[in-house]
Amino acid sequence: MKIGSAVTILAIMIVGLVTHVAVASDVHDGTDFKPASDDYDWIQLTSDEWLKGELISLYENELTFESDNLGRLTLDWEDIRYFRSHNSHRISIRGLSSMSGQLQIDPDSVSLDINGDIQKFPRYRLVAVTPAAYRELDNWRGNAVLGTNFRRGNTETTEFNLLASLERRTPRSRVNLDYLGNFNEADGEQVANNHRLNGNWDLFSGSRFFWRPVLGQLYRDPFQNISRQGTFETGVGYELIDNSKTEWQVTGGLGVNIIRYQSTEPDEPSNETSPALSLGTNFETELTPWMDFMFLMHMTFLDEDSGNYQHHMLTTLSTDLVGNFDVDVSLIWDRIGKPQQRADGSTPEKDDYRLMIGLGYDF
Repeated sequence: MKIGSAVTILAIMIVGLVTHVAVASDVHDGTDFKPASDDYDWIQLTSDEWLKGELISLYENELTFESDNLGRLTLDWEDIRYFRSHNSHRISIRGLSSMSGQLQIDPDSVSLDINGDIQKFPRYRLVAVTPAAYRELDNWRGNAVLGTNFRRGNTETTEFNLLASLERRTPRSRVNLDYLGNFNEADGEQVANNHRLNGNWDLFSGSRFFWRPVLGQLYRDPFQNISRQGTFETGVGYELIDNSKTEWQVTGGLGVNIIRYQSTEPDEPSNETSPALSLGTNFETELTPWMDFMFLMHMTFLDEDSGNYQHHMLTTLSTDLVGNFDVDVSLIWDRIGKPQQRADGSTPEKDDYRLMIGLGYDF
């Protein structure tokens, strides 16, 4: 009798322990939790944690989410399991136009409630999400890197380098403006003074291909015997990689190049116009949570009188410092295949190399 009672008590204890573990497991993983219908957006991470707050945007496989307690968070889209909105959001589905409604996302699908009409799409086709009422400023981002060097004494040196970019992105288009400038003076004499401005406008087709209706470049470098140069093209591009950590795209364009030389020999024209064929690639990746790497190469093929061939290469290693500030180290290589002779008969070097170290700010 006593043995039977002991067995019964032991069985009850085992059942109670198993039940306790099961309940604790359910509470921990959050699988039974359902967000309340309130004035918050809700997301569930793949770690089963839930957050409530407000979705700012989803773009380029990054979700920006604002929580009252945690502040503004930037999360990888691959780490988000579930999302539910409390009000209307605008979404872009690959291959379709933008649409607005109350949004719900699970691991496999995207559901949009448009005044009671439920539209459902595979999750992998989702390109972007923004609040239905959004600010134009939310479409813009940019960064600027400033490098300086001053030396006084036996040698007086003044050097400025500025690298800046501005980008406007929407689910269907992208506009880029990039500027690179260098000024260097030693003992009162200029040894570098060049400026490069690039711009492009891209339209997305819903696939990895995109159309680049406008691609332009303005360039000036008197030490390369280029008073001013303009290249204007139209072209296409293809996204080789586009995920939360890496972007890699290749582009091609066809247009015209107009160049005015700083000086030429008496029997040589000071202006040249040439057809232009360009090829380019842009690669960016996140090496670590605090370090990014970027590589850009743009090649332009011209006729013999306009230099035959030109390229601009920029590679940057960017390290987070504090907040939106970072330290950037950039290597730049510019080349002209056939530089134009100056009026005094001298010929500029084909290659220019620069190493830039500067303080950057992202906004």
